Amino acid sequence: MPKKMDTNVLVKKIITEIQSGELVDQDLKLPAEPNLMSRYEVTRYTLRQALKQLSVMGYTYQVHGVGTFVRHQQTVDSVALEHEGGLSAEMERIGRKLTTKTASEKIIPVSEALFLPKTHHFQNDDKLIQVRRFRLLDDKPYLMEQSYYLQSVIDSIPEEALYGSLFKYFEQSRKTQIGFIDQTIMSEPLPDEASEFMEMPAGSPSLLIRDESYLANGELLAFSKQYYNYQQAKLFMIKKVH
Repeated sequence: MPKKMDTNVLVKKIITEIQSGELVDQDLKLPAEPNLMSRYEVTRYTLRQALKQLSVMGYTYQVHGVGTFVRHQQTVDSVALEHEGGLSAEMERIGRKLTTKTASEKIIPVSEALFLPKTHHFQNDDKLIQVRRFRLLDDKPYLMEQSYYLQSVIDSIPEEALYGSLFKYFEQSRKTQIGFIDQTIMSEPLPDEASEFMEMPAGSPSLLIRDESYLANGELLAFSKQYYNYQQAKLFMIKKVH
């Protein structure tokens, strides 16, 4: 009887065996679906969800009538922009370790936010949970996150989530399952606190990603700015033509 396995766990297992070379043949072709289902003891649905995620991440592609093949990897040392999990899980998949060095959380009126999304209308008495995290990649300064969560949607965020995966925390809550995330990539000078953390001169360039996270019902959950150390940040995206 097939085991109940989380899709992300299965994705990690497949990637590990792809990278070790034990899963693909000389043409970089994966085994047929029945063989993979038997190998991992999972249902066809779970396997297909994992294969879909691998395709989105740029690991595999499908040739109709032939099978699924592994792409020559450009994502080994870079983050796939279209990953379906959180950043911590994506880093783990490529063999990197993302940790939070310091984090802070406080409730503020919307008028005190340093930035707001242009697509959402706030009331004057709306409250936000302001979260700031300084994060390390393989123990080196990598990222400063400045995020705001709508308190009308989420009352508070536990400390263990601040120092772990916020994405996983919200996904495990039925109330706050994320439906989609809008991202804009640009560049901005590092804020003073980020410059100090990354040990760079004030005003140094940074890779900036602005996020707006929405629930499955379309309700805004959070918006953020993520300042990356440009010397370490490497992002990857595939463009499917057909």
